[in-house]
Amino acid sequence: MQRGDMRILHILAFATLLGWQFAGPLRAEEYKLANGNTLKGEFASADEDGLVVKLDVGGFSRREPWINFSQETLRELAKNPKAAPFVEPFIELPIEEIKAKEKEKEIVVKPVLERMERPAEKPGLVAAFTTPVGVAILAVLMLGNIFAAFEIALFRNQPVPLVCGLAILFPLVGPIIFLALPTRVVHSAEAEAALSDSQFDAAHGAAAPPLPEGKASLTSRMKSKITSVFQSKPAGGLTLAAAPKGEGAPGAPETHVYNRGEYTFNRRFFETKFPGFFRVVPSEAEKDLVIAIKAIRGEYVGKRISRIASNEMHIQALSGAEVMVPFAEITQVQIRHKDAKA
Repeated sequence: MQRGDMRILHILAFATLLGWQFAGPLRAEEYKLANGNTLKGEFASADEDGLVVKLDVGGFSRREPWINFSQETLRELAKNPKAAPFVEPFIELPIEEIKAKEKEKEIVVKPVLERMERPAEKPGLVAAFTTPVGVAILAVLMLGNIFAAFEIALFRNQPVPLVCGLAILFPLVGPIIFLALPTRVVHSAEAEAALSDSQFDAAHGAAAPPLPEGKASLTSRMKSKITSVFQSKPAGGLTLAAAPKGEGAPGAPETHVYNRGEYTFNRRFFETKFPGFFRVVPSEAEKDLVIAIKAIRGEYVGKRISRIASNEMHIQALSGAEVMVPFAEITQVQIRHKDAKA
């Protein structure tokens, strides 16, 4: 019994060995190439560069690129999980399958319920000044323009309303025009008449013929008055010159005379010598005194110095008008009583 069992086992082992030997060639696969060649053997390894086959005749084939295999072979290799990731990109799909996949991938655009507002366009220069900040900037610029016009009007002795009004109508241009103009000189009517007559006489070298008695004009009287002032000689000395006795009113203070050459007429001179004449309301000492300025263009008599700059000064004349006198034209300054003779 035991020998019979052992014999059966030997027969089965021998049959298994023979089946293994004959099964090897049967497991060999064929890999067709696109050029018509065929690789026979077993699947060895695969990567993104191609496939290596263990040939049934022995040895290994070179790594064959995936693009060299036929579509039929590629589909068979796609069933192998080791080769599927590398083979799928090279498999050509039928048109029907491609269309089916495109339908699956079709994107359905749904309407947007709420759309975001588009940003506003970049504002221009005019639109920028319509904003609150722009209006504030324009207001500041306009105030600065009017203030500059006011200062220029005072500096050039021009009417302040005229200069400021033109500055509002023509910003920046109006103040520049008045700044470029020369300083306006204002003379009283009497001084203008006397100056014109004196210039006429100087040009013709003789005095005008006397008018009939009782009909002497105001111009002639002013002319004679100014001529007598310029012909009078002040007392000698390098300091204050006293007026001759008997010229002023009884009990009036003496007249102080300051001549060019003895003094330098500038802003510092008037501010240090006559500080009381800068007050709007004169003090007790200056309430009966006047300041008389003798210049090339005539004589100006006033109660106070209204304004003063580095090159000129303004005197409020007895008539109330404001007169500008440049320092370069001043020949003499007198401080005298209001009733004293010139």
